[in-house]
Amino acid sequence: MKDFLTTTQTHPPHIPLPYYLLMLLGMVLFSYLSWLWHNNNIWRWTFITLQAIQLISLYIWYIWQGFPLDGSLPLYHCRMTMLALLLLKDSKVKTYFALMGLVGGCCAIIYPVFDPYNFPHISSISFIIGHYALLVNSLNYLLRTYKTHPISKNMIVTLTLLLNLGLVVVNHFVSGNYGLLRHTPFITDAWLPIKYLAVSVTLIILMIIMKKGLEYFDEKY
Repeated sequence: MKDFLTTTQTHPPHIPLPYYLLMLLGMVLFSYLSWLWHNNNIWRWTFITLQAIQLISLYIWYIWQGFPLDGSLPLYHCRMTMLALLLLKDSKVKTYFALMGLVGGCCAIIYPVFDPYNFPHISSISFIIGHYALLVNSLNYLLRTYKTHPISKNMIVTLTLLLNLGLVVVNHFVSGNYGLLRHTPFITDAWLPIKYLAVSVTLIILMIIMKKGLEYFDEKY
């Protein structure tokens, strides 16, 4: 238990290929089950509860280690979406975050970026459980409510650019990497405006693709 809750950083855990393939299989399986059961209250509330427990546990640990502002604020894209899905009422803003959560959940599982602690650790377990729950909760919400709260491409573009600009400002003051906008994968040494545009444009494109997929789903089913 001491190692599971340690605050002594080492290095991010390595995922062996068989376990990585299982993670991808889990992503596909949970997505399919959400498509089947998104109206099932037991399925929905199981993952809402799981997400709440995961976030509460993670933030208890953050508080225990002194709540460092460079990593503990709920300003990562996925963590903002987790809170939005738990706390916001049905609205276009919640639809926006659910789309972002769907993209973020998939990207986090395909390209996991763990905190630098030996596995198993609360941060890595929270990462895995949290992103699967995020994927399911985002899909459950979108499949149930997208018709009543659709959003436009312009809204996706505007909110994403503004949100990421805010994260750039926060990163400057707390030396954090919220939104992966300070140390961006694949372009770590690039100029900050390039990182901002790369992250923003990628997120916008993926969210629009997910939006088109939902609209196709609504038309066919």
